Amino acid sequence: MAPLSLAQDSSNSVKPTEGATKEQAKAGRFLHEVIRTSPPHQNALLQALRGQRHLPNWVRNMVATPFYVSSASVAVTIDGVMMEAFGACLAGDCANSHLRVLFQPDGKFASMRIVDAKMGEIIVGTPSPQALAELARPGL
Repeated sequence: MAPLSLAQDSSNSVKPTEGATKEQAKAGRFLHEVIRTSPPHQNALLQALRGQRHLPNWVRNMVATPFYVSSASVAVTIDGVMMEAFGACLAGDCANSHLRVLFQPDGKFASMRIVDAKMGEIIVGTPSPQALAELARPGL
């Protein structure tokens, strides 16, 4: 039997597939550092945000201009798949504009939930109910 790896279909849903060795999600890292040092994470985030309308400016520009603060990431299991969850918020205005984002262990984007006082709730990607529950978890 072949080892398990992660793949993303056209609906952005994460599905286990056979192939390469299953990678473990990391934890204790900060979003701005991961985006700066990991091309897969950076490219995945840029791709996910590209074409999205109605995003807070700090989210739209978070790769180029990190005007946010973040908490240390946590490893979570979503639908049987290990992922890394990050929380971030607009510096100086966390109560009014914050997000949580999930990445697969190989750096591929899974989904994001943005909550902004002016723009409301914005979901990027197609999270499963379990992923959406993790994205809606309180705090960073």
